[in-house]
Amino acid sequence: MTAFEELPEHRLSELDDDQLIAYLRDARDAGMPGAMKPALGVLVYGYWDVLISRARIRLPAGDVEDVVAEAVMSAIASAFDGRSVGEFRSWLHTILTRRVADYYEAGKRRPKTTELPGERDDDEVWGVEPAEPFAGDALYASECVREAYSEVENPAHRSVLDLYVFGPHSAGEAAELAGGEMTEANVHQIASRFQKRFRELLDEGDTSG
Repeated sequence: MTAFEELPEHRLSELDDDQLIAYLRDARDAGMPGAMKPALGVLVYGYWDVLISRARIRLPAGDVEDVVAEAVMSAIASAFDGRSVGEFRSWLHTILTRRVADYYEAGKRRPKTTELPGERDDDEVWGVEPAEPFAGDALYASECVREAYSEVENPAHRSVLDLYVFGPHSAGEAAELAGGEMTEANVHQIASRFQKRFRELLDEGDTSG
């Protein structure tokens, strides 16, 4: 059995999807979860354009990037245990779907029920090639997630982030599980502040303008 070799971040950005999935699998099998996070960040951010395309089908234009950013944060902080690109795409789609559901659960706006052409063929949506720059940006984005999280000092607030932003729970479930005097409105406020800080950190590193 070949020993697992942890790669530096600049090497990860050179790998394609299949290679990244294999790297994640090998890191998991070697019991090295710390080596998985940077690779997962590269992989997830490579699908930013794809997630934007799918989110546009179901969300008002002005809210698309915010919801996709939430989905990306959730994915980077989660554990992907699949072994193929197809499984990864399905997993990432599930996370986005949950964040869209959370958006409407918060009462921001009712979803459109008219079926759009893009909803009929997932292969067409997933077939969009991600823009090349996002592979390199993924490492910075992953650092932004960690930095924003590290700035949250309140244990109850961190618990909310673990349950709601990074976890599979709804805002109501997170409020109940967090205990204390936590309410659903508190959960949304905590998540909103975290997301705002994440976006600020991303913008600080944006040199495209």
